[in-house]
Amino acid sequence: MPDRAGEWTTCNLSFRDRPTEKCTIRYRDPIKAIKSLWADPANAEHLVVSPKKVYSDSSKSSRIYSEMWTAKWWHVLQVHKFRCLMLI
Repeated sequence: MPDRAGEWTTCNLSFRDRPTEKCTIRYRDPIKAIKSLWADPANAEHLVVSPKKVYSDSSKSSRIYSEMWTAKWWHVLQVHKFRCLMLI
C-alpha cells in the first residue's frame, strides 16, 4: 500500500480475560486507502465499477457469481443510484 494511503495508526488492545496480554493493532483510514488504490493508474485495468453478468458458457444458462460486481444487488444498486441522479 503506497504512503498516500494515509498514515498508520497504532493502538494496543487487551481483553478482560487476559489483562496482562497486549495486542498491537495497526491500521489505516480505509477511505484513504481505497481512494489511493482507485487513483493509481496501474490499477485502472483491474477496477470494475459497473455491473456485469458473467455466464459459464455461451448458452447463458448458468450465471457465475464470483465477484462483487457480478452480484444481482450490485446491478440494483447501480441502477438505483443512476435513477436518483437523473431526478436531481
